[in-house]
Order: sequence, then C-alpha cells, then structure tokens
Amino acid sequence: MPKYVAGAVLVVLVIFSSVAITIVGGSTYMNEIPKTELAIEKEKMLGHSAWTIHDPWMRGDDAPTLAGKGKKIFIREGCWWCHTLLPEQTQDWTYFGEPPVAGDVQGEAPSLFGSDRKAPDLLHIASRNRVKAWHYVHHRDPRAVTPGSIMPAFTHLTDHELDAIIAYLDTLK
Repeated sequence: MPKYVAGAVLVVLVIFSSVAITIVGGSTYMNEIPKTELAIEKEKMLGHSAWTIHDPWMRGDDAPTLAGKGKKIFIREGCWWCHTLLPEQTQDWTYFGEPPVAGDVQGEAPSLFGSDRKAPDLLHIASRNRVKAWHYVHHRDPRAVTPGSIMPAFTHLTDHELDAIIAYLDTLK
C-alpha cells in the first residue's frame, strides 16, 4: 500500500472523529446550560426559527407572531451573513449594550451570532433606531438613507414580509 493512502485514511479518520466529538460534546454541553428568562420569552414570541418540513421555503407561515415570521425571513434572506447579533468586546458594549450570555440563545437554531461583521451589529437595534419608516426605506433602497451601503435592495420582498422583518428588528432591544 502506498504511503500516501495510509496518510490520507488517517487524515479522514481524524477529521470524522473530530466532527463527531464536536457534535456530541457540543450538544451535551449546551444542554447543561439553563435557558434564561430572555430565551424562554424569545421562544414563545419567535417560535422555531430553523428550517422545518412544514415550512420548507422558510416563509414563516408557521411562526406564532409577525416577529417570528420576520426572524425566519431574516435567516432565509441571509441577513446574518453580514449583520452580527453579538457586539464585539470593545467600545461596542458601551454603545450597543451588553452581549448575550449562553443561556440567552439556548434552544435557538441557528444561533445568529455571526462571525464576520460586514454591516452594523443588530443586537440592540430597536433601542437605537425605532423609526419604522427608516427601516422601510432602508430595506427597499439602502443607498437612499446610507450612501455607499453595500447592502442589497430587498425589492423582491412583499410588504407583509417587510413588516415581519421590521417586527423582528423591533424585538432586538
């Protein structure tokens, strides 16, 4: 047997065992963290936000509230690729507010922390910008209110879907 085959098999075994340990160990650890009151409140208000067989296109039709529908659309449209929901540990905390603790996101799937901020953090957006008209204009034509913005225009969203996203953003206080 050539040497590279044995090495390749070893690499594959290490990768798969690492993934298995991460899945088992990570879920075991997360299940030990109790939900905070905020997590329980969000679960009631937003419902299950991940993909389900009952809502395969992630339209949010099975969400308990308009804000829950908005969170599904937020995920579906990929907003979390650019916007974080976790202020960085710098001066951000004094401006954006305290970051969430592990129990605040217990039960969420996916957790919308984000890891590479290309756009403003949205964790406390409702505390900073409560003008709904601004959000409507910003989502339809971002450069009309923020010149030079790299955010795409969401002209394909219906008015009801836009209402839902804005309702979700309004819960981020």
